Amino acid sequence: MAAAVVSGRRLNNVLGNRRSVTWDSVTFTSNLDTLVVPGLKRIEAIDLTPTTNVSFGFTISGATLTIQSGGTVAGLMQVSGI
Repeated sequence: MAAAVVSGRRLNNVLGNRRSVTWDSVTFTSNLDTLVVPGLKRIEAIDLTPTTNVSFGFTISGATLTIQSGGTVAGLMQVSGI
C-alpha cells in the first residue's frame, strides 16, 4: 500500500463540527493505495470527479481511505466528516 499523491489543497472548510477538505488533484496509482485525510477523525462523505476511466471504490477506516481499483485513478476530490 502506497500513499496517494495529492496536490492543490484549495479548501479546508469548517461548519459546526463538520470539516470538508478539497484537492485539485488526487492520484491513486494502484489498487490499495491509501489517503489519510488531515483534520478528520471520521470520514462521512467522499466526492471524487475522476479524470481517468477506471472503475473504483473506497473502503474507509476512521480518517483513512483505501482505494479498490483496476488501475490508476485520478481526479478532483472532496472529503467531509468530523
